[in-house]
Amino acid sequence: MQNYCADFTKLNRAPGPMWGEETKRRAPHKPILLLAVLDLVHRGVITSPFISISGDLVELNELFNLYWQCVVPLGQTSSIAFPFSRLNNEPFWELVPIPGKSITQAVINNTSSVSYLRKYALGAKLDDNLFAIMATDTGREGLREALLQSCFSPVAQILLREQSSINREAFDYGTLLEKQAHQQVAVELPPDDYRPVARSQGFRRSIIRAYDHRCALCGVRIITPDQQTAVDAAHIVPWSQSKNDDIRNGMALCKLCHWAFDRGMIGVANDYSVITSRHIAANANVPGLLTTLAGRGIIPPADKDLWPAQHYLVEHRKAWRL
Repeated sequence: MQNYCADFTKLNRAPGPMWGEETKRRAPHKPILLLAVLDLVHRGVITSPFISISGDLVELNELFNLYWQCVVPLGQTSSIAFPFSRLNNEPFWELVPIPGKSITQAVINNTSSVSYLRKYALGAKLDDNLFAIMATDTGREGLREALLQSCFSPVAQILLREQSSINREAFDYGTLLEKQAHQQVAVELPPDDYRPVARSQGFRRSIIRAYDHRCALCGVRIITPDQQTAVDAAHIVPWSQSKNDDIRNGMALCKLCHWAFDRGMIGVANDYSVITSRHIAANANVPGLLTTLAGRGIIPPADKDLWPAQHYLVEHRKAWRL
């Protein structure tokens, strides 16, 4: 483990005037991505030394951005493809090329998006021994501390440790929500049982995973080249009224459907078909797509235990007289 901790403390990070004291005036991309990878190993999302980029990387991207926002000034953004490719220059990380392709230094230097990286690589292979260390609680903690202490200021370390704690709490909360949903038990917890930010993050993860990034009402499923999803995790009966994060009190909705659902323009009938309000086309409104949804069945989770519960849908319809 000492060898890998040493590797983590010696990451090759480019200096630059845009980086402040928080990141010791060096690019923070690599250590932030590694912090996100450690989280996904803990969650059981990464289960082997190979990290694939053939599927969606939304969860990795979201964790990367949560850490990024702790230490990088507003307005500065990065694609996870940037550190994912450049970690190839470190001794413990090796990009695995697509058969028939080669990953040259020029390819690495030109990688700025996941879509570009996927033209050349299947993913990255970690050292087997490193992954074995990552798979233990003690190992992850040691590697995390090596990154934090070597790459970030004392103040930034506090912020990143706090974010790491929130990420773990959010994962635990989401796991609880999924367990309760399968047991058909409503989750009604006092707000102070979990920090609001962890509760929100855990509910969002559970809903988006259940619906596979697809809007339950219109069916749109978009994951951008930068690995951002188009859907929100929407409560059927608002949290402000119910204090209830039951997965069955949620749906994955695109921005337009989320807005319309929260304002009673659309709802879901007891046969799981979409219903629309008579007000949707009032006056000079041109609702376009929304009116075409009437009568269509929703697109629910594959797991029927996670479908919206009828009593929540009834409450939503009553609230808006749908």
